Amino acid sequence: MRWTGWSRGLTISGLILVILSMVWLLAIFPAMAKLPADLDKATDFEGTYTVMNSETQAMDEIPVNVERYQLATDVQGNVLIIEETVTSTHALAGVELAQFGSTSVLGVERSTRVHVSGYGDMDRTGQFTFPAGAKKESYPFWISTAGRAPDAEFIGEQDFHGLRVFEFEINAQDLDIGTQAGTGLPQVLDISTVIKVEPVSGVPVDTESYTVINIVPAPDMKVPVCISDLRFTDDTIADYVDYATSSRNMILWATVYGFWAVVGLGGALILAGGAIAIRTR
Repeated sequence: MRWTGWSRGLTISGLILVILSMVWLLAIFPAMAKLPADLDKATDFEGTYTVMNSETQAMDEIPVNVERYQLATDVQGNVLIIEETVTSTHALAGVELAQFGSTSVLGVERSTRVHVSGYGDMDRTGQFTFPAGAKKESYPFWISTAGRAPDAEFIGEQDFHGLRVFEFEINAQDLDIGTQAGTGLPQVLDISTVIKVEPVSGVPVDTESYTVINIVPAPDMKVPVCISDLRFTDDTIADYVDYATSSRNMILWATVYGFWAVVGLGGALILAGGAIAIRTR
């Protein structure tokens, strides 16, 4: 075997391609796949709030539009600080329903997308959103109304708007949420939420949530006082499906198709360089 300039050049080029591919996969791409430092996203829901009328003692149904706006305000190490504002508006009158609004500050680990204690306006646990590469397993998910992170359990997969998605369900009953203002009666929360997630990107493409706040005037007796029945709007679904599709394609090309194509090319150059060296006497 005799190494010539040509065979040596092919072999070195192949090694460089393989090394650069590994650096891309293990160092560069993970940084690109984090929650963006410039996160600026509005998510729209539609549905109804059904609320106990204190004067008539009847349940009044209110059609609503709800916007959840999330804005990144800082990055501290690998923790993204997010200001989240929820605004509810009467769907017919167009009047803001301030009693159903909220503003929160969150601290989220950018890679795993879990809440980080010691950041934000309170300690939260569980997921902020699903991680890229979501698995067929349960994920604890922070629910603000509950003040805790019940499990989002994997329940199946299906085709949804041209995407293969995983379906997760949060189903929790009788969660203690303290007492009702004014009466001091115990309150418990019932949650039923279904989330469809594109697993490669971890992007939720559809959410339907049914939440009931009950008072407990006597043992084994629950009386609903506030029911929230919300789902993504059609425009939100379309927006998230487009985003999930582009994110999925980018991840697959960066970590599977493109990665192995470059590794394969590098391997072929190494073999070609070795074959030329062997034939050269």
